[in-house]
Parts: sequence; structure tokens; C-alpha cells
Amino acid sequence: MFTALHNPDYRMFFGGAMVTNIGMWMQQVAQGWLVVSLTDSEFLVGLVAFCAMIPTLFLSLFGGVLADRLPKKRVLLASQVISVGLIGSLAVLIHTGNIELWHLMLISAGSGTVLALTAPSFQAIVPEIVGRPNLMNAIALNSAQFNLTRIIGPTVGGLMIKFLGVAAAYYFNAASYLVFFLAMLFIRPKHAAVRKQSSPEGVVRSLGVAISYVRAHAVIRPVLLLAMVQTIFLFPYGTLLPVFAKNVLGLEASGFSLLLVSAGVGALLASLMLARRRDSVQTGVRWMLWAQVGFALAATLFASSRYLPLSMLALAFIGWSLVTFMATGNTVVQALVPDEIRGRVMSVWMLVGLGFIPLGSLQAGAVASLVSPSFALIYGAAATLIISGIILRRNRALLEAERASFIVEPVPVG
Repeated sequence: MFTALHNPDYRMFFGGAMVTNIGMWMQQVAQGWLVVSLTDSEFLVGLVAFCAMIPTLFLSLFGGVLADRLPKKRVLLASQVISVGLIGSLAVLIHTGNIELWHLMLISAGSGTVLALTAPSFQAIVPEIVGRPNLMNAIALNSAQFNLTRIIGPTVGGLMIKFLGVAAAYYFNAASYLVFFLAMLFIRPKHAAVRKQSSPEGVVRSLGVAISYVRAHAVIRPVLLLAMVQTIFLFPYGTLLPVFAKNVLGLEASGFSLLLVSAGVGALLASLMLARRRDSVQTGVRWMLWAQVGFALAATLFASSRYLPLSMLALAFIGWSLVTFMATGNTVVQALVPDEIRGRVMSVWMLVGLGFIPLGSLQAGAVASLVSPSFALIYGAAATLIISGIILRRNRALLEAERASFIVEPVPVG
């Protein structure tokens, strides 16, 4: 289960990312609660999330070009320095009582821009650290630490908000970026592919190569389409969680953190399960499909619940389904893609996995405002099942990827 952690560079990467993710989840608790407290508006909760994620929709593909042209380590180091400044500024505004909604929207957009340009490097550097044979294990363990922080971060964040105030969570998150910066300084990726020099004029063309590769691939194309549907229609459950906590279930900040912890427990169990598996691509794809169905059913249960224990159980299954889908999909894509276009293809993965979250958040916030938060989630679950069925019907090759290993020789770029 812990093979990748035998690699000292991966241990530093793992530890630094874990501290940063704890800070991120603490901030998420603080931000959701802050927006609801300032505005008491479902739509504005969705709008702030939209501002944070909209840069990914437009810039993540260019982040893939950066990942293929520059050392990924250098890109990640620069991102930590910028993030400290952005989140630190927001912490000061909250601490001094000068925070306004437009501050949150603007700085959230700035943080989203950093994420869009550097997330492909974060994803693509993993095989450079551990090599292909340990790829599935490393991705699953990275998912495990991410989801362990979904338990630790909200718990500590809820207590911190209660006793120290919202600003304290932002200060901690700013400091956590420094920890990851120090970890990255000592990492030496030993499996990095030789980078080819290319001129700036080739940016559009290089993106075209990656997009053409994805469109022509019988497995990667439908996997990305399924991820896009899930991102638009099911991911907004997280955006609406503060609304459910305060207005539907009648919880305080500590109760809201319990909801996040519940999703984190399910996600952590999924990550540990995946760390032990070495499946074929076909088996992995089937896990993805079952996980997406489970996500839709669990979201419907959560939307219908008015009983806290039942809501927590539904969120635990949502966490399990989400991680099973995303970690398996990430591994399938990384195992099949050639090294020379890995950053760009992973930027497409980031686009469908994160870039469309703003659209999902916006539509969910609007539907929740016009009808109800519960209807928004049930509608999203139904749309996911219907559209995913159409995708599978038109891409039957996805279910016929027989006996293909996760550890495979990549197909050449045409």
C-alpha cells in the first residue's frame, strides 16, 4: 500500500502537499462560512466559487504548455511564493475588518489563475518523481493524503473559526504554502523526460497536438467526457454545502465542518483501497462508471435528507465515489499518455476536472436560488446519469479496453 513512500523525494512531496492541503481545507470552511455570513445568498456563494475556478477554464491548457516547456519544479516553486502573497493579503483584510465581497472575488480569481497555470505541473511531476511502475500507488497515496486532510482541515478549521476567528484559517493557509515551497526545494525528479526546446510561436500548435491526441484516443476521450459531466452537474454539491449546513440542516460552523469531515472519511477509504489495487484499464474504467452512478445516488440522498447522521452517511459515500472516479481516471490517463505531451494532456484533464467547476457552481447556485438547494442537486444527479449513458452508448470502445495494464508503453503521438 505504501510502496511510493519508500522514495525519499516522494515523501517530501507527499508531506509538503499534505500541509498545504490542510490549509486549503481550513480556508474552504472559512470562506464558505464567511460568504454565507456576509450575504446569506446561495447565488453569491456560487459566484465566489465561480471566480476562484473560472481561470482554470481559460488558462489550464496554457498551464500544460508550461509544464511541458519548463521544469515542473520551477513552476511549482513560483506558484507557492505568489500564493503566499494572495492568501496573506486576504487574511489581513479579514483580520482588520475591511473585507468586502469584491475582495474575496478578486483574490479568489487571482488564486484560481495560479492554480490553472500550475496544476498540470503538479499532476505531471508525480511520474517524474516515482517512475511509471509506482504510478498508480503514488496517485492513490496522493489522493489519500488529500482526503485525510479533508478530515483534519475542516475539523481544525471549524475549531479555529470558533475560537480564533475566520482570519486565523487564512493565516494558516498562507503559511502552509511556505512548507510546500521548502519541500520542493529539496526534491530532485529522477524520472523526468528530456525536454525539447520549442519557440513561443508554437504554443497554439502544441496545444493542438495534445487536443488532437485526446480526441483520437478511444479510452482517454470518453474518460474526459465523463469527468466533464460529473464536474458540471455533481461537483457543485461542495459549493452548496454551506447553504445546506446553515439553511437546511440548521448547523453552526462546527456542524458544517462535520459535513466536510464525513466526505473526507469516505474519500480516504477510497484512496487506501485504490493504493492496494493494480487493475487493468478495463477494470479501472468499470470502477469509474460504478463510482459515478454511486455519486449521483448519494447526492440525491443527501439532497433529500433533513437528518444529520443520514446526511453525513450520504456525504461519506459521495467522498468515496468522487475519489474512486477521479483517482482511477487520473491513473488511466497518465498511464496511456506519452511523456512528451504529458503536461498538455494533463492540462486537458485539469480543464474537465476543475475548469468546468465555475459553470457548475454558477448553474447550481442559480437553480438553488430559483427553486431550492435540494432540487439543484437532484437535477444535477439526473442530468449526470442521462448524459453519461449517452456518452457510453456512443463510445463503446471504452468498455472494451480488454487486458490493458495501467503500466503500459505509451502509444506514439501522431
